[in-house]
Amino acid sequence: MKLEFREYRARKIVNIHKHVDGPWFWGKYSARPYVGCRSGCEFCYARGSRYLGRRDPNTFDSLIQVKINAVELLRKELSRLEPEVIACGDWQQPAEDRYRLSQSMLEVVHDLSFPLYINERSPLLTRDLDLLVEINQRTWVGVAFSISGVDPSLKRAFEPRSPGVKRRLQAMQQLASAGILVGTSLMPIFPFAGDGEDHLQDTVRAIKDHGGSFVLAGALTMDGFQAERTLQAARRLGPALVASWRKLYSWEPGRKPSYGPPRPYNARLGLLIRELCARHGLMDRIPRYVAPGPLAVNKRVAERLFLKTYDLELEEAKDYRIWAYRKAAWVVDEWPQSIAQVYQTQGEKGLQAMPGVGTNLAGQIAKWLREEGIHRDERLESQPQS
Repeated sequence: MKLEFREYRARKIVNIHKHVDGPWFWGKYSARPYVGCRSGCEFCYARGSRYLGRRDPNTFDSLIQVKINAVELLRKELSRLEPEVIACGDWQQPAEDRYRLSQSMLEVVHDLSFPLYINERSPLLTRDLDLLVEINQRTWVGVAFSISGVDPSLKRAFEPRSPGVKRRLQAMQQLASAGILVGTSLMPIFPFAGDGEDHLQDTVRAIKDHGGSFVLAGALTMDGFQAERTLQAARRLGPALVASWRKLYSWEPGRKPSYGPPRPYNARLGLLIRELCARHGLMDRIPRYVAPGPLAVNKRVAERLFLKTYDLELEEAKDYRIWAYRKAAWVVDEWPQSIAQVYQTQGEKGLQAMPGVGTNLAGQIAKWLREEGIHRDERLESQPQS
C-alpha cells in the first residue's frame, strides 16, 4: 500500500479536556503531530471518527497528514496553560523517522516542566529515552505500551502492520530500567478471542516480567466504520467469533452495534484483570501524579473519588451512585481553594456546600482529609509557588 505524506500548518495543537481523565490516564491535555497512522490497526477508534475530519476513513493508514508547525504551536499554547498531565507525541514509523516531531515536542514538554503521559504502540519511543528520563526527573512521566495480548494470532488478524508485541515488551523493560513508571494499556481485549483467563494471565505475567507496574484493561468497542473493519478482521479467526460478537453487541444485520459489551461483561473482565494483577504484584490503575502545592490535597482526594467510580462500575452499581462520585471528583479536582482549608475553617458543612458533594460524600472526604494529614497541606499553603 502506497504511503503519502501531506504537510500542512495546523491552527492549534493542544486539546484541553473539560475534566481530567480519571481514573484512567489522568490527562488534562493532549497533542498529536500527525493525523492518520501507518500501522492501521483494524480496531482503532480513530479510524472514521472526528479525528480524521472529513477524510475518507479508508485512507487512515495510507495518508499521513503532518502538522509541520506542531512544535512551535505546542510551545506557544502550553506556555499559557497550568502544568497538568499532557498526553503527547506519536512515535509511528516512518513518519517520525522522517519528521521527528514527537521528539521535538518532548523537548518543549521538558522545557516547560509539564508532566507527561504516553500511550504508545511503537518501540521507537526508546530512541528518546534520555529525554524521557530528564522529564521524569523534572516532573513525571508515565508510559503505557498498548497491546491486546501475547497471542500472535490476534496481532495477525487485527494489527498485521503494527510493531511486534515482543519489541514493545522489550521497550517497556528499557523504560522500567531507567526508572520510568511504565505498564500496559491492554486494549482492546477481544471478547471470546483474547479474554480467556489463561491468555490474560500469560499477558499479565509477561508485563510483570518486563518491568511493567500496571495494567489498564478495556474491552473492544464498536463504532461506525471501525466496527465494520474489526468485524471483517474477525472473520480471519473463524465465523463463530463473528456470530458471538453480533450477539454480544446486539448487532443485527442492517443495524448499528452497541458501542461496548454489556455492563456485566465489562465488570467480570475488570474483576478478572484486578485479580490477575494482584496475583502478580501489579496495579490495575495508574497512580496519579500530583505536583506539590496548596491544591495537592484536592488532587489526592479527587483521585480517591475517581477510583471509587471504577470500583462501583466493577460492582455494577446503579448509575446514580457512580455519577455522584464522578461529579464530586470533578468538583473537588477543580476547586480553586484547598479543601483542607475549607474543612479546617468550616468543618463538614463547608464541604457539603460544594456543588455535588452533599452530606454523605462530605463525611467520606472529611475522613480522607484526616487520613491525608491536613497539617501537611497547611505547610504547603505557606510555600511560594514557582
